[in-house]
Amino acid sequence: MTNDKNRSFEIMTTSERELRWIRYLLIVIALPVAALILKTLQGIFIPLVIAIFLSFLFAPLINKLKEKKVPIIVIIAIIMLVLFISFLIISSLLYSAAESLVTGLPKYQEKFYYLIESIITWGQQLGERMNVALEIAPEFDYQRLIDPGSFSITKMVSDTMGGFISLLWNIFLVLVFLLFLVSGATSMETRLKNALGEDQQQRNVDTINRIQSQIQKYLITKTWISAATAIVGAIWMWILDIDFILVSALLLFALNFIPNIGSIISSSIPSLICLLQYGFGYKVIIFAVLITATQMLFGNIIEPQVQGDRLNLAPIMVLISLILWGWLWGIPGMFISVPLTSAINIILKEINPNNVVSALISGE
Repeated sequence: MTNDKNRSFEIMTTSERELRWIRYLLIVIALPVAALILKTLQGIFIPLVIAIFLSFLFAPLINKLKEKKVPIIVIIAIIMLVLFISFLIISSLLYSAAESLVTGLPKYQEKFYYLIESIITWGQQLGERMNVALEIAPEFDYQRLIDPGSFSITKMVSDTMGGFISLLWNIFLVLVFLLFLVSGATSMETRLKNALGEDQQQRNVDTINRIQSQIQKYLITKTWISAATAIVGAIWMWILDIDFILVSALLLFALNFIPNIGSIISSSIPSLICLLQYGFGYKVIIFAVLITATQMLFGNIIEPQVQGDRLNLAPIMVLISLILWGWLWGIPGMFISVPLTSAINIILKEINPNNVVSALISGE
């Protein structure tokens, strides 16, 4: 009798082990398929995710209006009005920035060519002094890089403006998704309750609320931190009389949403403008020190104190998520990589608190 029990236990253990390996195999197969779907249909998924994040941001306003028995049509109208005003403000800022770039860049283009040529000449001289032959690959003609006829920054800006139609289409998709999300939010809880039962429905609602709360706090905190960084950076540029203040301020604000590399790129661009405008001197050094100190103050001291560990992501996973979502969805993926990974982490923990993937993602 005991032998039969042991045999049945061994069979169950073997069966469970086989099921576990089958589960792992299915996950390995499903991940590339999911990545392919996300990359192929990014034109749909990116506006959808942005619309979901916007619905999280508007959730407090929507809830207050619902408590006051405001009709859903009026709520949607208010949200659309807020978004329209925000779009007008952002569009006017971008137009002013683009106009200043188009009018001011030609003189900087010549300085940019001179800077590239100086760096190449300096590198060749350094190689000669160190008796090192600096060989340039035959297929790479560096003279093309410094030839004014081969590259035009003004043309690059003009070509970039050609993506405006695509931007408008994406904005339209975001608004459509947001419209359906807001209008269907009330009936969603009822449908979940009918399909899953009250207990399971409450559990799912709690999970959504946790995701909403974390992303909401992250976006609000990140917005005012980025705005403060941009304002202080613009003040330094105004004091030192550096050109393209509005362009640099917008880049300081926007690129700070990209973790790790965003602040480096956003600080490098105004520093390069200062270098091209005044040449290498005390102004460049002073500005580089000031903008770096500003980024460190807001990004490394103030933000961690305010943000805390709300997103609960390991630092290495922040970098990996940046690379992954950047590969899948390009620049928009970089902007939303952190809150998106945080949402996935919460969902994984809800499915299984002890799963390996969630343990790797979490900063605990």
